[in-house]
Amino acid sequence: MIRFRWCAAVALPAVLVLGGCGTGSDDLVRRAAEEFTAAVSSGDSDRACGLLTEKAREDVECSSLDVPGGTVRSVEVWGDAAIVRTSADVLFLRDVTSGWRVAGAGCESRGERPYRCEVGGP
Repeated sequence: MIRFRWCAAVALPAVLVLGGCGTGSDDLVRRAAEEFTAAVSSGDSDRACGLLTEKAREDVECSSLDVPGGTVRSVEVWGDAAIVRTSADVLFLRDVTSGWRVAGAGCESRGERPYRCEVGGP
């Protein structure tokens, strides 16, 4: 009985920590990407621009923001950085003080070389 209590006392917190580690961030990243792609798709360039990092905003004129939108297909998060693959685009996001923001959009793979993005970058 003591062995069972010890295992439960160690296992339960480990499951909670490991199980919740990426999930919350994944959901936040997904929501930010979906909000960005919805703004792009609806032509709301002001809203889309507001979801960019400050650095990415420096690279684009918000009134002419023209990047593919698409439906979110996959999300990968590494600490304060993430990559989101949509049906039409690859987005890079960063966790900044105001939440997850798009750091790169309109990005395409160049094999072994870094992605090339129309707005911002990885």
